[in-house]
Amino acid sequence: MKLFKRGFSIVQGQVVAWVFITLLMFLLFFHEGESPVEGAVYAVCNAVFYGAVIYVNVLWLVPYFYRRKKKWLYVLMVFLLLALATWSLVQAEVLIKRLFFTQEMPAAGKKEGVPLRFYMIVFFLNVLVFLFSLPLRLAFDYFTMRKQQAQLQRRTAEAELNLLKAQVQPHFLFNTLNNIYFVAQRESPTTAELLERLSNIMRYFVDEGPKEKILLTREIDFIRDYIHLEKMRMRHPMQIDFEISGEPAGVNIPPMLLIPLVENVFKHGINKRSEENLLVLKLTIHATHLEMEVRNRIFEELEPMQNGGNGLANLRSRLDLLYGQQYRLQTDRKDGFFLAYLNIPL
Repeated sequence: MKLFKRGFSIVQGQVVAWVFITLLMFLLFFHEGESPVEGAVYAVCNAVFYGAVIYVNVLWLVPYFYRRKKKWLYVLMVFLLLALATWSLVQAEVLIKRLFFTQEMPAAGKKEGVPLRFYMIVFFLNVLVFLFSLPLRLAFDYFTMRKQQAQLQRRTAEAELNLLKAQVQPHFLFNTLNNIYFVAQRESPTTAELLERLSNIMRYFVDEGPKEKILLTREIDFIRDYIHLEKMRMRHPMQIDFEISGEPAGVNIPPMLLIPLVENVFKHGINKRSEENLLVLKLTIHATHLEMEVRNRIFEELEPMQNGGNGLANLRSRLDLLYGQQYRLQTDRKDGFFLAYLNIPL
């Protein structure tokens, strides 16, 4: 554990392991009577092909076939990989022996070619190497998960610290807002309503922000309050359609997970001088997942909205930490509209 804390990365660990394995194979070849140079060449050659078997399986076959439930295709690809690695390794050893060393080994394909028994031995060794790659993949996933957990804990700690900094005497602030609210009710009902919405938003940050999960209904209320405040800044009325399908009661999600999609619209997709501003929100609650679709009009005279900006980039980073590959976040520009789509598991 101390090695990893001091910066001993997974890549460095693998380099050390392969150097050690190559050295063991060199000692084995040397023990069988090969010259030091010949033993070193064969050791490196075997290490290269064994490494190919391991990393092709770990980095390509497992993620793209086994993890995607294509298990029969995965078995076929593994067999082809082992067969190709066996044939290639034998041919490489034949070529090396014929080109660089005095002792010749008959070329494959001739009657006096490489014995079938030798192919079977090499194939068996490749199978052992393949079996070794399976726990290696598990170890890779474990360290990846540990790294993601550490990042999530660090970001959570940073968020909590920032939240604590923002909570300087929050009750005093809320009491002050309440006093202003009661005065504004008499003088300006519109101002009073804005203060009430602002107070709701601030209470959401203080009360719900630190939690790991909150009720979806609280997030929806938060979105409605935020939209209402933003609408008051518009010179012209703005068309807003907020549709909810399914039952949000009892559903829990991480706090402040949906608001970046809405905030992105008001930051990048609103022209305050236009009378054609549009925001369409569609929230669909399923038994196993939650979908959110956001659509707004694109105004070419505004600064280009390239896939959303920092807000959506930060959201994607947070989703990576929370859900790994189990979510979808897509953005698109189509027919004069900017579209954003989010799908998260429940």
